[in-house]
Amino acid sequence: MNNFLRWSSGSTLLSIAMTVGAMAPMVITARAIAQTTSPSPSPSPSPGAAVNFSDVAPDFWARPFIQALAERKIITGFPNGTFRPNQPVERAEFATMIANAFEQNKTRPLAESGFRDVAANYWATSAIEEAFQTGFMKGYAGGQFLPEQPIPRAQAITALANGLGLSADGTPEEILRSSYKDVGWIPAYAINPIAAATQANIIVNYPNVQALNPLRTLTRAEAAALLYQALVRQGRVQPLANNVAAANYIVGRNSEVSQTTSTTTSTSDTSGSARATTTMTTSTSDNRGSTTATTSTTSTTEPGDIVALSALNFTTLGSAIQTAGLTDTLKSEGPYTVFAPTDQAFAALPKDTLRKLLLPENRETLVRILRYHVVSGEVTANELKGGQLKTLADRPVNIQVNRATNQIRVNDASVTQPNMQASNGVIHAVNEVLIPPNINLNQLRN
Repeated sequence: MNNFLRWSSGSTLLSIAMTVGAMAPMVITARAIAQTTSPSPSPSPSPGAAVNFSDVAPDFWARPFIQALAERKIITGFPNGTFRPNQPVERAEFATMIANAFEQNKTRPLAESGFRDVAANYWATSAIEEAFQTGFMKGYAGGQFLPEQPIPRAQAITALANGLGLSADGTPEEILRSSYKDVGWIPAYAINPIAAATQANIIVNYPNVQALNPLRTLTRAEAAALLYQALVRQGRVQPLANNVAAANYIVGRNSEVSQTTSTTTSTSDTSGSARATTTMTTSTSDNRGSTTATTSTTSTTEPGDIVALSALNFTTLGSAIQTAGLTDTLKSEGPYTVFAPTDQAFAALPKDTLRKLLLPENRETLVRILRYHVVSGEVTANELKGGQLKTLADRPVNIQVNRATNQIRVNDASVTQPNMQASNGVIHAVNEVLIPPNINLNQLRN
């Protein structure tokens, strides 16, 4: 509990500062076709002709959300009649969905030069600029937007909460604990926005309504669900009927909290980063009457590095990095790929091993072990290939990838949470501590 409360004091946006590489042209073209064939909707989008996608079955969990938005031309499918509901959503694609869905006033300017990694003729330039200027999405240090970076659920929910000017009524930590079983994975920057979005009934979790999966990449089906609920919040579409199966996955559906934004001020610098101070007036009604409270929150959107993310979600690893003196290395520009053992993985080491590793006399061994978990360069889960991958310990790890089951193994360890995002690389959580073959834990000093 104390750790979670401490996390809430941070406001760093823990997002990957991915090196934006060239993607296969056909992939980019497909995304562009799927998102740019629709004009921006009217303030109150009206349904048109029914839209059916060949890969969205009648009993698919998100079908009501997908069909409703497709009929309103807020989202589109692909030329072959598919929607690809489980395909990951990139930041440019989500920006386009936002631009199609909402008619918000501009709240902050974008530097005349724009984002340095978004060309003037890029297919989503206009949507990216609009999503930024209307307060939904934010840039990164160095004037980047990272348009082709997959967007995690926490970041997508945060964007919607920020753009709609939502704030939580009550203690965010308590709201989150009562709603989700995986609150420990929520990045510090997203705690307040996700709490607000939870109360606003915007969040949809399938198949387990209590599993937020904040660090998992957003899918197109999930994006449709979130956007639909955001439009419900605005009163622009009708809530799903209670007898619709998809309604069972809407978090806090029966919440009676209503919120209005009084004032919002934002400032932006040429790097694309923003600092926003928002004054919110929140009204809560219950059987005792109504109360009104005004709160002011300030947040910064500078992305966090691997060390910051490790400290939040990998307590033992974070301590080990500090003890080993690797903080400066993993705070540097990188980029790096880290296979991060969970706290449970460290706890599963032979008895007394962890205590010994953290002793000053075993520091060199600890450094070698930790460096064995780090790879130079950024390698996302989709980019990992079977075979050996050289680590900073000058010893390779063995990567095994099963695309059929989406399982990745590193030596004998399994990747339990891929693609955790940091400003200088990517983290993949693993369920075992990787021990280099030239290290004998039985020889640790006491």
